[in-house]
Amino acid sequence: MFLAVGLFPMAGGLAAAYSLQAVGRDVDKLQIYTQADDVVGRLEAELAAIPDPEELSRESGLDDVTAPTTRALHLCRSLRRLMGSAESRDAIAAVERSVLAYREAGRAYAIALQATSTEEEEAPGAWSELSAAKERFARVAELRQGGVTGPIGHEAHLAIKRVVDNADFLNTLVTLGVTTLSLLGTFLAAVIFARATARPIVRLVRAARQIGEGRLDTTVPVPPGDELRALGNAFNDMARQLRDYYEHLEEEVRKRTEELRRRERDLERERRLAAIGRLAAGVAHEVANPLTVIAGAAEGLRDRAQEEELRSLPAFEDFPDYLEAIESEAYRLKKVVRRLLDFSRRKPTVMHYLDLRDVVRDAVSLAQLDPRAKENPIACDVPPEALPVLGDSDALQESLLNLLFNALQATEGGGSVRVRAGDAGSRVFVEVRDTGEGIDPHDQERMFEPFFTTRREGEGTGLGLSLVYETVGRHGGSVHGRSEGKGQGAVFRVTLPRADEAAAKRASAETS
Repeated sequence: MFLAVGLFPMAGGLAAAYSLQAVGRDVDKLQIYTQADDVVGRLEAELAAIPDPEELSRESGLDDVTAPTTRALHLCRSLRRLMGSAESRDAIAAVERSVLAYREAGRAYAIALQATSTEEEEAPGAWSELSAAKERFARVAELRQGGVTGPIGHEAHLAIKRVVDNADFLNTLVTLGVTTLSLLGTFLAAVIFARATARPIVRLVRAARQIGEGRLDTTVPVPPGDELRALGNAFNDMARQLRDYYEHLEEEVRKRTEELRRRERDLERERRLAAIGRLAAGVAHEVANPLTVIAGAAEGLRDRAQEEELRSLPAFEDFPDYLEAIESEAYRLKKVVRRLLDFSRRKPTVMHYLDLRDVVRDAVSLAQLDPRAKENPIACDVPPEALPVLGDSDALQESLLNLLFNALQATEGGGSVRVRAGDAGSRVFVEVRDTGEGIDPHDQERMFEPFFTTRREGEGTGLGLSLVYETVGRHGGSVHGRSEGKGQGAVFRVTLPRADEAAAKRASAETS
């Protein structure tokens, strides 16, 4: 039923459109007829302005003939472009031929007049030609009555009749269309009202399903009406609260996951360090006994080297050098063994309230005794306010010395070393910065691993930064190093809790 009701006005609209097109074509023809009628009137005026032969003068006769005939011919060409029927074109062509014949005869007569000295001497041949042309020109008015405007009037009459007929048909279609559209409008209004009432409920149901699928950014437009508006606002508030809770939950899960990963890394590092520590302790003990024997033997040889009997031997010349090498390497091995033992033994940390500034100043003073610091003194910047921490002064000082000695070694080829301490809210920090050779980005990932070193063989054990990491961790702090790359220097930052927070954490750990 709805389809049938809709097809009827559609068919009527198509018929009306066709009728309107026909009316448009007829109106266009009427406009052409009006323009053609105006041109015909102007043509009649130009034809009437053409002078008779006896009106031509010797001085201006040529212009009197040429000007009006030229304008008449121009109007004939304009009229030919407007008219479409063959009958009208034939009539226009007859007028053009008459005007051309008159212009040729008139121009010949005017030229003949100019060639004679008096009017009595006029050329008889020119006069007769002009008279004949004038007779042909006189018939132009008769041609207009039936040849030029006649076809135009006939076409205009037919166009007017078609316009009237189409207007009547359109009036009938409009009446039927208005009636049909009224019925259709009533039906559509009822459908729209029903859908407008049910649509907000459908949207709410669809949005609820989307939220159930996890699309928490879903909202619904607030419909008009107090009840529906309140329902839409309540739904949007619920969706917003769910979205906020979900975002908060995601952030909490991310933080907890990161914390678990950090703890897992720390535990893995602790297990690895413990295993390495046990290995280092075993190696240190195994090496310590032979090393003691070697050192004792070297000492005994040095005492024997004072005897004249040995000094007189030919091979004694190289003996002091060999002995010096044995003692030097034994001394170096003792240092390695001591560092291995320090790494393997977790000495109990005795916590005291300290001013971190004093620890920094003492460490810098000791590092200044290094020969490398003589040419390049270490700059120290500490604030006037105290930096209270809870920690082991000796362990923290040893960690800072490790960082300072590394910085001095990195600047042997040129550069500066600067130490800065400060307050960072609930924490305090010490920063050791150098402008030396820098650290390769690939090496930065492993620089806190035990036994990892970038120094040449025999220049380091690779335990210094590991001891710093372990010591700072026992104080509840953190150490981070960064470098832009080779030749860009390096920065190591040690962060420790302030004394009040550290004491609270330690007290809670002891009671748990």
